[in-house]
Amino acid sequence: MKINARNCISFLIRSVNFHQEHSALEILATKVERIQRRFYTKNRNLKLEHTVPDCKVNMKKKIIIDTDAGLDDAQAILMALASSHAEVVAITTVMGNAGAPQVALNVLRILKLADRLDIPIYVGCNQALNGYKVEGCSGYHGNDGFGESPDQDAPDSSLIQKEDGVSALIRLSKQFSGNISVVCIGPLTNMAMALRKDKTFGQQLEKCYIMGGNYYGKGNVTVSAEFNFHVDPEAAREVLIDLCCPKTLLGWEICVENAFSWDWYKNFLKMKSYKIKYLAELEKYTMNKYYIPNINKGLIQNYEMADQFLMAIALDENVIMESKTVYADVELKGELTRAQMVVDWNKVLGKEQNVKIVTKFDRDRAEQMLLESLNEND
Repeated sequence: MKINARNCISFLIRSVNFHQEHSALEILATKVERIQRRFYTKNRNLKLEHTVPDCKVNMKKKIIIDTDAGLDDAQAILMALASSHAEVVAITTVMGNAGAPQVALNVLRILKLADRLDIPIYVGCNQALNGYKVEGCSGYHGNDGFGESPDQDAPDSSLIQKEDGVSALIRLSKQFSGNISVVCIGPLTNMAMALRKDKTFGQQLEKCYIMGGNYYGKGNVTVSAEFNFHVDPEAAREVLIDLCCPKTLLGWEICVENAFSWDWYKNFLKMKSYKIKYLAELEKYTMNKYYIPNINKGLIQNYEMADQFLMAIALDENVIMESKTVYADVELKGELTRAQMVVDWNKVLGKEQNVKIVTKFDRDRAEQMLLESLNEND
């Protein structure tokens, strides 16, 4: 018996009672998407004559934030928590700016700042796929990743979930199959491990957003490697190649091109916001140890941010102004180029495109989203 894709989808649509509970619409939308994907996968030339109405138009976008927080991560997380268009289902931690257990403690402080301690935190991988373990992180934000500025009233660690981050990613992807995205603002170890444990992991995700890599070959850790890919290049490669959901990547160079002036940063600190005051206190360490010395050497021209820009894109893809879908890989063996993202711009390799790289975005809109999130409820 042949199944007619058009009739099957039409039947599902007609069966909807649009006065049902919000959850019923969500379930139906997911089923329709699965049928679309099934028939598209079976026959890539199949064209559906009727467009399925977007049943998710009034629904909040469900996201998991995978982070190595980090002060830039902290601002990005606050943006997501303040958004009226997104629901942060969970936060998973990964080693990077600090070890994964310490990152979880940092995230607790962020959630307390936003009065959102209801969001579950899961501790993920504390070493790279090749066994490399981060003890004191990069040192950029201090050994604790939070400017070595302890909070005597920090939330108790008992609030951290016992389930590990990789298991949580797999479970939640199945629970909200086709209706949940992951925003990756740290190394990609958790994502790669989830793929290794469950080959269908990517199929469950709606989208994956990645801050990492570099498409000009300019590094910020080595001569040619960006930090998140540098920490675990094997994981970055596996995610780029094997994660089969739509992937949007924001590389390092475009973040540098859109950095803010130091006058902007001075005005930023003057804003009457308890969140900004809290974050500024945490950033003093990085400012004194890295920014000021490198400004004096002429090595840093502007106030750089990255995770905040990716979060703006994840929350509102209209922030993207230009992008290119390409095949990209990660170099693992190069003496000078290990962890560099290699983009096949001219289709020399003849491989199927695997990632959408953002090449231009609306910085003004991203800035607006950041400032609005930090001023909320002041």
